[in-house]
Amino acid sequence: MGNFSRDTFDRLKHYVGVRLQQGVPLIDADWNEQEDIRKFELQTFLKWFAGNGVPHGNDGFLIVAASGTGNTFDITGGDGTARGAGRCIVEGLDVMIEGNSRYTDQPLYDNATLATQWGVEPIAPLTTPTADRVDTVYLDVWEREVDSGEDTDLINPAIGLETCVRLKREWAVRVAEGALAAPAPAAGHAFYPIARLNRRAGRAAITASQIEDLRTTGINLSALAAEIQDARGMKANLGNRLDESLTRGGQLRHNVVGSDQLNPELTSRIVTLENHLARRMQAQVLFSNNDANNAIRTINTGFRTRFVWIVGSVRALLGDQYYGTTVSAYADLHHPLIQQCTGTQIIRASADNWWQSTSVNPYICKATFINQTTPTQNTGNLNVIISAVSATSLTVRFSRILPGTSTGTGSTGTGSTGTGSTGTGSTGTGSTGTGSTGTGSTGTGSTGTGSTGTGSTGTEVTTPQSTFRIELQLLCLG
Repeated sequence: MGNFSRDTFDRLKHYVGVRLQQGVPLIDADWNEQEDIRKFELQTFLKWFAGNGVPHGNDGFLIVAASGTGNTFDITGGDGTARGAGRCIVEGLDVMIEGNSRYTDQPLYDNATLATQWGVEPIAPLTTPTADRVDTVYLDVWEREVDSGEDTDLINPAIGLETCVRLKREWAVRVAEGALAAPAPAAGHAFYPIARLNRRAGRAAITASQIEDLRTTGINLSALAAEIQDARGMKANLGNRLDESLTRGGQLRHNVVGSDQLNPELTSRIVTLENHLARRMQAQVLFSNNDANNAIRTINTGFRTRFVWIVGSVRALLGDQYYGTTVSAYADLHHPLIQQCTGTQIIRASADNWWQSTSVNPYICKATFINQTTPTQNTGNLNVIISAVSATSLTVRFSRILPGTSTGTGSTGTGSTGTGSTGTGSTGTGSTGTGSTGTGSTGTGSTGTGSTGTGSTGTEVTTPQSTFRIELQLLCLG
């Protein structure tokens, strides 16, 4: 640790600089406070006006699959130079990754000795999931002191002394297994979720299809300046611009804004900017037949969620085949809470005959599956709602309405009696010569034998849906 007389920096005093006076000694506290003020100003600006994420034209800290491996992944870096390094801003702290790295190759990976020296936690090895699991990959950023014991270049060769220590910004990519969000950071640390791993039971390999990128990309303040200039036009005088744009009554003149000012590229950039500045978070919610009725999932957003967009899928095993449907829903979390989804009912009547119907329902997910191909009817009525919202989280609750038992009504077949018919004899007509008389014949009527069907009383027993899976993606907006 460095040898400092005192630490005088206080954010709440609103100091923006230190002014050195003549005829007084130069001490470390003044010098260090000047540096703390400068650093605080820059960090605050980046945090509030740029936000978390990756700058435009950069792809730093993208998580990709490491083929042929298990329980690891690769972290995208740069070209080995400071200018071409991968970058990411986390709570106003700009971090760099010079080249590609592997999760298991990080210095802190399973290294308790180094972690103790740095005063942080080691990076834990990943485990193979025993059941389907969602993991959150996050970037941990902090700063630590470095002295000449670690970097001998800090010794001034002219005097053979270490005159100053340095602050070094460190980062580590960590994984919160079985969590939809990063944990709360310790003091001095900043966390930023960069990916989600949708892992499968019993599989150590992490494939590209299981990785979901959570980074905000394309951060660029120069693009913001260009957008403002495009919107203002080239004239410097605000009064002239208002005179040209507004009528004497204050209304906007016709054709003031041309289509060239609303071109698709500009519109896209504005939408991107709005997305960067909004408080938002993506989260995944999973439910399956392993969950009890009224099971809940809590999503820690870090802000009060005002609106949620939901997409996803539901599938269930009906007999020997899986049937599924997509989910589309929204939730307005102002009071009173409003949530609506497109609900689906799927009925399998036989091996080759099934049908589907849809309706609008006050849930974020509703699906009913009915299998009529077996004597015991299989039914699943699956529902998901947002049940609670707080200043930093929201709660999602799952329920299934268990089916009852009903008794079918037997029917009695009706016997029918055949009707006998009698043939009619005909007499031939004699002609001159030898007359002949035809002989009439009598048909024999037959009586059909009526049969009585045997009525039976059918018992129709329904059982709960045994195998199903619900996967929902939520975009939470604050």
